[in-house]
This record gives sequence, structure tokens and C-alpha cells, in this order.
Amino acid sequence: MKPIVAGPASGHPTALGDNGVDPTCSLHIPAEEMLTGDWIPIRRTADGVLIATADGSPDGAIAPSAPRKWFPGEELLFLRAARREIQELVLDMRLDEVADDMANAFTRRSPAFAARTGIRTWQKSAAYAIVLAVAGTLLAGDLNLVMTAVSFLFCLGLLFKVFLAVVPSKRTPQAAQTPEPADHELPTYTILVPAYQEEAVIGDTVRWLADLDYPKDKLEVLVLVERRDEATARAVRAVNPPDFIRIVPLAPGLPQTKPRSCNLGLMLARGELLVIFDAEDRPERDQLRKVARQFAAGGDRLACVQAKLNYYNEARNPLTRLFSLEYAFWFDLMLPGMARLKLPIPLGGTSNHLRTAILRRVGGWDAWNVTEDADLGLRLASTGHRVEIADSTTWEECPSQPWAWTMQRTRWLKGYLLTALVYTRRPLAAVRQFGVAGMVSLLGIVLGTPVIFMFWPCAFLLALAGTTGIHVDGLTARTAGLASAAMWTSAAIMASAMLLAAYRRRISWWTAALVPLYWLLHAYAGWRGLLQLIRAPYTWEKTAHGAPSHLSHPSGTQNR
Repeated sequence: MKPIVAGPASGHPTALGDNGVDPTCSLHIPAEEMLTGDWIPIRRTADGVLIATADGSPDGAIAPSAPRKWFPGEELLFLRAARREIQELVLDMRLDEVADDMANAFTRRSPAFAARTGIRTWQKSAAYAIVLAVAGTLLAGDLNLVMTAVSFLFCLGLLFKVFLAVVPSKRTPQAAQTPEPADHELPTYTILVPAYQEEAVIGDTVRWLADLDYPKDKLEVLVLVERRDEATARAVRAVNPPDFIRIVPLAPGLPQTKPRSCNLGLMLARGELLVIFDAEDRPERDQLRKVARQFAAGGDRLACVQAKLNYYNEARNPLTRLFSLEYAFWFDLMLPGMARLKLPIPLGGTSNHLRTAILRRVGGWDAWNVTEDADLGLRLASTGHRVEIADSTTWEECPSQPWAWTMQRTRWLKGYLLTALVYTRRPLAAVRQFGVAGMVSLLGIVLGTPVIFMFWPCAFLLALAGTTGIHVDGLTARTAGLASAAMWTSAAIMASAMLLAAYRRRISWWTAALVPLYWLLHAYAGWRGLLQLIRAPYTWEKTAHGAPSHLSHPSGTQNR
């Protein structure tokens, strides 16, 4: 059946408001399919079904195949319309359906990977068994066994991270051997900016993104804003953004989380590549070009390139310096080591650049997982895809107050525990998906990170018992001394590795001396996260932003 083209012969878009849209004509078609395909049935006419589409070639020939399966045996007439107008019309007509898809489509399609599916009976039984075993050991007066196990697991987890950080690179990255693509060869790019109550920072971020070194005709920026958050939307409009930057009002609903908003962005995205930037982010100006080159060199199995992260307000106080040091170790040393060993990588919450087609195939984001980044990194690995680290930094704002830091870190550590539970529901299947080395990474990093922090206060208690001679029932001085020495030696090795990261990022070396105290904050956040996992696993405690960035274009470097 040859399609009929309705509307102007020139192929220029037509305003849909002039064509009498009949909502009942599309009720049998999933809203997500129309959003991702850029088409919508307008109405039935005497000649056939009139369909608005943004698809087609520059000469005006339009013949998308997707609508045919929904109208078998009917004549189709196509009308060219603006992509944005089609998307806004679908959203207005099917708001409740889109809201449900944003929150729950992933759980329906991939229940095995969904956080909301819950914890398996065997996992609950194992947790109860561990609690009972520890309690029984303590009641029996054998604290030696408990402290030996704690110190062993702590040292194992910490030294595993150090090992990953010092893994040497054995070859030149492929991207360095690949010619930089010309502008016309670059892929199209979608930037998602989820922003809620970010009126203090979003204007500067929009200006920053507008000045990125990337062809503007290949770039779209979607600022994802809650419909009731008029202050943030007003702040975006106030900076008069260019046409490739637009505000996307989110369909209201629960959970009110970043991954839920990003799922709508994924439905609307038209870029071959897609990246998330947080509302306060300052990516280096050439980051998109660097990553596009890395994707070109990486092959089809390369699904994600994670940029390095650090903080532009690092020098504000000791807490921000410690957080910057921690990020320097994590993103500059440890994650590149994991990439070199081809281990599953828990992604950072921002600046993960993804192939849009692969992201859609694996289901997008889990709206109910509070560390959707780590979850996505593991899911990509479980489906046979690779993650690499980019030699480019995105500068963020670090929480500078202890309580703001604690709320953010509680969510992260709770999310790591939840993600570990999700991927160990079926242990044998997980081993087949990840391999033995991948399972070691999953347990050592995703589960091990919160656990070793929760164990850290024991190092202080053991040191106190070993050095002061205080008698503790069931704990010998020899066991206390050995366990304490092992934990503190491991911590010293870790701090030494962090000094290398501090040197590379020009962070004050004395910051590493405060790491033992900093880890006590982690311990509190870890135990708080465990309690939240039991009582409120999907609670998302928002991090407030508003510190000045002290960054300037075009260099994209930090002014210190």
C-alpha cells in the first residue's frame, strides 16, 4: 500500500491544532510507542487514517512503517508535524498512562532486575540466620570469633579496592588511536537534566550546557521539571535558552525520583547517544566530543562511557575536601581499574554517556531503585555490555554540611545494599551472568562498600581495648590487638592509595589523615541506610544545591 502524503508538498511541519485531533483514534496504541516513534494518529477521514509524523527525509517523503500494525487494512495518510508538538500532544492526551510507564514499566518488563519486586524468602532467612548466629556467639561469650570475622571481612573489602586502584594499564586506549570525527560525522546527542527545586543553580547550568563544544544541530537538551515546580522552570526560561534546550514538564506521580523523570526523557530522546547531567553539573566543554570518539573506537558492545566526577567547591571545608578525595580515588583510580579488568561497574549518578538504543533494550532506569546508576551499570554487565571510563571530568557541588552529606550518603549506601539484594536473588543465575570475577566485584564493591563502613567503628573499639588493657568479656587482648592492627593497617594502605589520587587532583595531602574520622560518618550513614532499607526502601532524600561553582569557560578547568 503506497502512503498518501497530506499537507504541504514542501514537507514543512504543519500545526496539529489546525487538524481536529480525535483522541479516540489512538487509544489502542501505547503512548510510549508514539513518543519514541514521533507519530500520532490524528483522526479518521473519508480517505483513511490521518497520522502526524516527524519521520521522513528532507525532500518531504514520509512513510513510517510503525503505524501500519495498528491499522491493518486501512489507508494511511501522513502529515508532517514538528517532533516537539507531537510529543506534547501525546503527553497531554495520555498523561496518566505516561506517568505509570515512567514509574512501573521497568518492573513489569524486567521483574528479575526490579527493586520493587522485593527480597526473596531465602535472603530474609539468611539475614535472620546471620543475626541469630552473631547474637548466639555474643551470648556464648565468644567475642573473639565475631571480631576476627569483622576484621577479616573489613580488610578483604578494603584491600580489594586498593588492588583495583593500582591495576596497571597494559595498552593504549583505542580512542587515542582513533581520529577525531569531523562535525558532520558526530552522532546526535541528547542531554537529560533532571531538576527538582533547583532554581538556585539551573540557570547557570543551562548557560553552561548551551556553550558545550558540540554541533548545536546534533544536540538536544531536555530539562526534566516537575509540573508544580514553577520556580525551576521559571529559572530556566529566565536565561533565554537556545532552541535545542527545552523544558519537559513531568507527568505527576510516585515515586518522585530521578530515575523516574529520566524514563520520560528516554522516551523523548532523539540522540544516538544520551547523557545525564545533574542540575548543578559543569562538564568539561569538550566532554561530548571525547566520549563520541571513545564510542566510535569501542565497538557495538560498548554501551556506556562514564566520565570522571569531582567537586568545584572542594576547598570550602574539611568535609568537602574529604569528599573530593574520596571521589578522586573512586573515579580516577578504582573505576578505571575495574574497566581494565572488564568487571561490572556501578555507574556514578551523573555523566554516564549511553547508547540510546541499548539503554532502551535493557529497559531504561528502575524508578524504585535509589541508586539507579549502580543498578544500570550492573544490568549492562549482566546483558554482555561494556562500560569504559572517559578521560574527562564533570564538576559537581559537594554537600558542605554534615546532615546534607549524611542524607545523601544514606541513600547511596542503602541503594547499594538494595542493588546487591536484587542481583543475588538467584545466585546461580547471577554467576552465569557475571562470571566468578564479576560476582567478586558485585559482592566486594556493591555489597562490600556499605558493609565495611558499618564495620569501621569496631577498629576504634578494638584499638581502645588493645591499648588500654580494658577487659571485655569474651575478647582476649591478643585477638583485640591483632584485629585492630589488621584493620588500621588496611586503612593506612587505603589512605596511602588515596594520597596518589590527592596528588593528581591537587587536593591537600593532609586530607588523607582525616579519612579514619570521615569513615565514622560513613558508618553512621550505613547503619541509617540499613534501617531505611527495612522501613522505607524507596525513600529518596533530596540533596540541596546552591554553592557558586567558580568555574569559567572555555577551558572547563577549576579556578583554585
